[in-house]
Amino acid sequence: MTTEATGKSQGIYYGWFVYAAVCVCMFLACAFTFNTASIYYESVATAFDVGRANVGFYMTLVYATACVANLFWAGPLLQKLDLRIILSVACGLVGVALLIMSNAQSIEWFYVAGVLMGLGNAWLLWLIVPVVVGRWFKKRNGLLIGVGMACTSISGTLLAPVFSGIIQSSGWRSAYLYQAILVLVICLPLAIFVVRSRPEDKGLKPLGWEEAEATTATSAKEQPTQQEGITLKQAFKKPSTFILCCVFAGLANIGLTMNFFFPSFTTSIGYDAATGALIASTIMLSSLFGKLILGFLNDYSIVLSNIVGIVPMIIGLACMMLFGADNVAWLYFGAVCFGIFFAVQPTNVPQVARKLFGNISYDRIFTYVAVVMPLAAAVGSTFWGWIYDITGSYSGAFIIDMVIGALALVVLLASLQTRKGLWAWAEKHPEVK
Repeated sequence: MTTEATGKSQGIYYGWFVYAAVCVCMFLACAFTFNTASIYYESVATAFDVGRANVGFYMTLVYATACVANLFWAGPLLQKLDLRIILSVACGLVGVALLIMSNAQSIEWFYVAGVLMGLGNAWLLWLIVPVVVGRWFKKRNGLLIGVGMACTSISGTLLAPVFSGIIQSSGWRSAYLYQAILVLVICLPLAIFVVRSRPEDKGLKPLGWEEAEATTATSAKEQPTQQEGITLKQAFKKPSTFILCCVFAGLANIGLTMNFFFPSFTTSIGYDAATGALIASTIMLSSLFGKLILGFLNDYSIVLSNIVGIVPMIIGLACMMLFGADNVAWLYFGAVCFGIFFAVQPTNVPQVARKLFGNISYDRIFTYVAVVMPLAAAVGSTFWGWIYDITGSYSGAFIIDMVIGALALVVLLASLQTRKGLWAWAEKHPEVK
């Protein structure tokens, strides 16, 4: 039995089942799009007699399509449609894309699959976890988002070696097929039968709503005019905070795409490909713990969480650039530091947006912030390689990425300052809704 008065059930709160279902979808559908993609590149390139860049272009289409989807329809549909429909369509698109890749007879079919993956991951990668957490839970949101996002890193760490073995033993087509079956057989039923859009659908209230209301009541006594958040129209009417939030999100996404080039950097300074692969794995494992740590810190201090996420990246890249060629230990140290930074985009950006704009129109506002993230990732995916092609070294790329990290912190602090003016203005203009 459930009781609406308390928002709890006599057993387990139903929101945990919704959250677990979403985490499984991240672990499978989302991770199969991004975290295991690179293990196929060499085999597919050889099969179709094309370059790796030709294979990797489908990932550019994933980001580009997600950017368009976030700009025009992903957010509004998330508000209008049942979450079961959204998540079922998202996972179905990824599953069908993997089937297409399994049966592709030319590289062009990968580009078709890339578009389908982009459509599905417009919801999966950027929107589903923060929206579900925000709707069903009113406490420990930062940690819950961190754990949800960490599912992709866990999957990459655990399943990438498994599917690499399948590629070696049965071929890349079989590996894609198995991934498609897992997504369609596990994720789709969870989306259809377990997920619910909001606590009200089960006669519940968000977990922790009592504490949230008590805090709000206390704040209201101290500041009677305080509101719960900024509406979309208010955010656009006074856009400085929104623009700075988008810039922060873009910088975080461009910065993290350096991850794609660490194996190449490692071989460029004299190490073998196996060392490069271990560096990449170290980053992935570090990002898992980074998401948990930053998620935990977000519940206490947005600024501290981002300092912990960004400063180690600056230090780590400097050590890799200056000392990595002489001692491989510095490469692993830098990889651990960069892995923590890798967690900033999926874990901290949603919480920064929530801090800046509150809960009233968070879903709608964050949808527009999410437009910037795949666009920035698409740019960064080629930008660092372009610098190397021009200079013959990754030093310039590392320096630029360190500057981007520092700028991200400055932009964050600036956005928190403009937030004060935005909220004060919104309280004086409640007619702007």
